[in-house]
Amino acid sequence: MAHKLDDFIQHALNAQPISGTSLIISLYGDALSHRGGEVWLGSLSLLLEPMGFSDRFVRTSVFRLQKEGWLAVEKLGRRSYYRIAERGMNQFRHAESKIYLSEQPEWDGKWDLLLLESVTKNKRNRLKKELDWLGFAQLNTTLMAAPSSVQRDIPALLGELNASDSVIYFRADYPYPRSEQSLKELVSINWSLEQISEHYHKFIVSFRPLMALLRDCHEADLTPERCFQLRLLLIHFYRRIVLRDPMLPDALLPTQWEGMLARNLCINIYQHIDLAATRYVSERCETTIGRLPQPSAAYYRRFGGLHSETGA
Repeated sequence: MAHKLDDFIQHALNAQPISGTSLIISLYGDALSHRGGEVWLGSLSLLLEPMGFSDRFVRTSVFRLQKEGWLAVEKLGRRSYYRIAERGMNQFRHAESKIYLSEQPEWDGKWDLLLLESVTKNKRNRLKKELDWLGFAQLNTTLMAAPSSVQRDIPALLGELNASDSVIYFRADYPYPRSEQSLKELVSINWSLEQISEHYHKFIVSFRPLMALLRDCHEADLTPERCFQLRLLLIHFYRRIVLRDPMLPDALLPTQWEGMLARNLCINIYQHIDLAATRYVSERCETTIGRLPQPSAAYYRRFGGLHSETGA
């Protein structure tokens, strides 16, 4: 059975090109963001070289992430330690709120509407990109909309984007259920649900065989190294899809939504391998003050709750 797990890992690595910067963002976000967010460059190589990624691949990738403001570097003697920069941490927090959800967000039936008429054209394009990432869709050239969410603080968001004075914010009710089917069709088109569903389906097809392997294998086959590699690949490929997902409430989604199936599959696999994967990261990683800290309490709230080594 062990060789089948290795075969799965190799197949996942070969299935499509993997960007070094994207993979390392996945690694920091999943394994390090709740453990101080800092690690020695050599530790990153120790984690990734067994997967076939060279030391040069790692160094080039973290250097680019530093230049882009995701990571900051601290040098002690000849060693370089890379930590998540402030800009990067803000992005990781936004991403984590979507990646590790255990279910679709609750909804009170209200809508957040943002009118961009007073925004200059150049700034409008940047705003639309940021808002799209947060689940908004463009209904016309100057109107963005999203189902209201308790996790989304619109005034704070507009402040972060320096758009508080130019974007007009409305919160609207939807009191006319007769047009519910028309609303669902509008949502499906404007939020590109069919395309997102196809990506989720491919993820399910790729990772469903892993669930069967984990169910049938001996515990001794689930070594910390294999579990780390599987968890990293799982989250890397899942993250790339879920961050495109607007996370609409159930009432606006098609029946048998592929995103729900993909999330449940991801949760089941993650919970099965997380403890051993976390142990592997602890053994391989070094920071400026020595050993990597233990995961924070927030880490164990992922996917509705994870087991810890202490059983907390």
